[in-house]
Amino acid sequence: MSKTLTIIDTFGFLFSNYYALPYLKAKNGTPTGMITGFMNFISNLGRDYKTDYILFSVDSKGKSFRNEIYPEYKANRPEAPEDLKTQLPIALELIKEMGFKSIEKEGYESDDIIASITKIAKNKGIKVIIVSYDKDMYQLIDDDKVVLFDPRKKIFINEEEAYKKFEVHPKDFIDFQALLGDSSDNVPGVKGIGKKTAAKLINKYHTLENIYEHIDEIKGAVKKRLLEGKENAFLSRELVTLKDNLFDDINLEEFKFPEVNPILKIADKLIDLDMHRIIEKVQKEGMIIPTIEPKTTQISIPSKLILDKKELFEIIDSIDGEIVAFDTETNSLNKDKEIVGFSFAFSNQAYYVPINHFYLGVPEQINLKDALNAIEKLFTKKIIGHNLKFDLDLVYKYKISKITPFMDTMLLAWILNPDQKVGLDALSKKYLDHEMIHYKDTVKKGENFSNVTLEEASKYA
Repeated sequence: MSKTLTIIDTFGFLFSNYYALPYLKAKNGTPTGMITGFMNFISNLGRDYKTDYILFSVDSKGKSFRNEIYPEYKANRPEAPEDLKTQLPIALELIKEMGFKSIEKEGYESDDIIASITKIAKNKGIKVIIVSYDKDMYQLIDDDKVVLFDPRKKIFINEEEAYKKFEVHPKDFIDFQALLGDSSDNVPGVKGIGKKTAAKLINKYHTLENIYEHIDEIKGAVKKRLLEGKENAFLSRELVTLKDNLFDDINLEEFKFPEVNPILKIADKLIDLDMHRIIEKVQKEGMIIPTIEPKTTQISIPSKLILDKKELFEIIDSIDGEIVAFDTETNSLNKDKEIVGFSFAFSNQAYYVPINHFYLGVPEQINLKDALNAIEKLFTKKIIGHNLKFDLDLVYKYKISKITPFMDTMLLAWILNPDQKVGLDALSKKYLDHEMIHYKDTVKKGENFSNVTLEEASKYA
């Protein structure tokens, strides 16, 4: 059984994803729509079909040899959107960090690299699957040897499919393109010759030379247009013909498909980009993200009780980009629960803000209005929490604006290892070697958290 090589038209594939997918961004503001589409494709590698080798073909920076032939080549293309330009280097770095290899060659386009490697692979008896939406690739299709793959439709495009789409065979595609031109690349073609006419001419005469040798057999406006556009026809053919002689040989063993899912290598990066669904998808296929080795050093973070409104807001105003842990304390766990206090921590310092503790001799606390204003201000920061749904359901009752938290450590723990206990007590012990104060040791039987002294509440929270 012959082996298979997959070649990705990297920029073409990424650009297509950018324009096909909605605008998405991570909580830190990084645009991620294009990267999300790309990572979905990566997560399906090996599932849509099996491949032995894989490489990413990349356009070289600057102009190609085609600009020397025709300076107007691709001159009509607009400047790429800023969010696309932001995502490109991220995608290229992810390719590298996943362990994939890419190839580029100065002065040439990705298409030429693909054509050259395809030729080498065919000569080695290796089947080639090209992942690209570029119609220039149709000239390379060779049944049982070279096919295209559309990852959106999950279909392979062979000679039959190519003919259905363009009504010409792949072996005639170069001359077909020469007549038709390509407005996206500013390839002129023959003005006035459309797809139907070009296909009819190519199916009868096959080459430009043969068309012009039999020009007198062609009548009317078509003949006139062909004669007027002869120079452009041959120029266009030179532009659309892919170079297939860029390499003498390549060692395909350098491009072996990884045995381990490549997404495992970049799980932390995907978490930073809020791509949790990609990780979940990998896990459902039995690929568990490796767990972080637990720390063995004990931690001790001091807590401070806040009873002064001015001090509270000064502390919140001092937060400058740090991640802030947030938690609430309530008088019950049911849907009618009311807030008793809240805690937050950053830069190795924890704070507890009492609001509604009730017992004999309790000091004056932060009033509810000021506390809610403080929480709303906190929510403009990078908030993390554990089972934040509980806390957010509570504070939203008080008409606080909805937020998107930076991270939920309970969900993170599950992503890292779905088999581990994800309770805060267990995780604190496992990763920080910290024994938490238990609720039952803080709240007396028959009472609730509002009856706990402020000092004990501060230690607990």
